[in-house]
Amino acid sequence: MVRLVVMAAGQATRMGRDKLALPYIHTTVLGHVTQTVLEGIRLIQKPSQKASQKLSQELSQESSAGIKTPSESIQIRVVTRRPPEEYLTEEIQRSFREAGGNWLQVPEVIPLSETLRLGLRDLEETTQMVGFLPGDQVGVTSQELALCFEQALRVAPDFLVPISDAGVGSPVFFHRRYVSELSELQGEEGGRKVLYRYPERWTRCRVRETFLQDVDTPEEYQAWLEYCQRRDQTTIQT
Repeated sequence: MVRLVVMAAGQATRMGRDKLALPYIHTTVLGHVTQTVLEGIRLIQKPSQKASQKLSQELSQESSAGIKTPSESIQIRVVTRRPPEEYLTEEIQRSFREAGGNWLQVPEVIPLSETLRLGLRDLEETTQMVGFLPGDQVGVTSQELALCFEQALRVAPDFLVPISDAGVGSPVFFHRRYVSELSELQGEEGGRKVLYRYPERWTRCRVRETFLQDVDTPEEYQAWLEYCQRRDQTTIQT
């Protein structure tokens, strides 16, 4: 099993307001990220057209044997300071509940290391990998995320690391054997402190550079909205 933790309990007010609640397409920034994760989970319910015949047979055999399919083997947990209705549309809330999502609300701003610990809380024995995704990573796509999920489920490497020409990004997936080291982090220390101790143990998952895009400033937010508009117009024209 894999757990993906969406990290949304930090200050997030660099723009003068909660950036995770900023309008984004038909929802909010955090709503979009949450929806994308849910779509990524749904995508792996069916093997892609490029999936091997062996993978398809394995999925069929697991389903017949009563073993959890990939979509049933992925948990989503959101660690945040506000209730879901402030970020998610009713439709996304419904999808979140149907997926068995866990919305963990904290009373105040907490440091990054504490967010990680809350994300690791109550980890089931069958959970082999835990990934961490920033709540403002608007560039994440369901297709690329589904590839990460599949690799984490099938291989369960020490570290599964999304990487593009721009460098290393999120979500990084950690094998459960590193939970104790993650739990010992302090203050604003993040998972990368553990990740960079073992560069020789990385398994890389290739993604596009835009996959790693987050929004930290009003300029980045506006530029990304304009990029999305151009992309959508190009898609319509083609």
